[in-house]
Amino acid sequence: MHNPAITALGLNWRYLAFEVHPDNLRSAMAGAMAMSFVGLNLTAPHKLLARDMVDALDDSAKMWGAVNTVRF
Repeated sequence: MHNPAITALGLNWRYLAFEVHPDNLRSAMAGAMAMSFVGLNLTAPHKLLARDMVDALDDSAKMWGAVNTVRF
């Protein structure tokens, strides 16, 4: 659903899925940022781990102690 929406908006973006071992999350996030990704969506257990890897948390992430989306 994401890629058709991105295409409809005329953006030259792609929504991709990657398997990342929890031990490699910090490196994967740094790599995504280095490759100029706009951001990331996270699944468990990454939602909990990323809380300590981001520069700022919104109110929802603070309340739940979990990060769903990272924006670079």
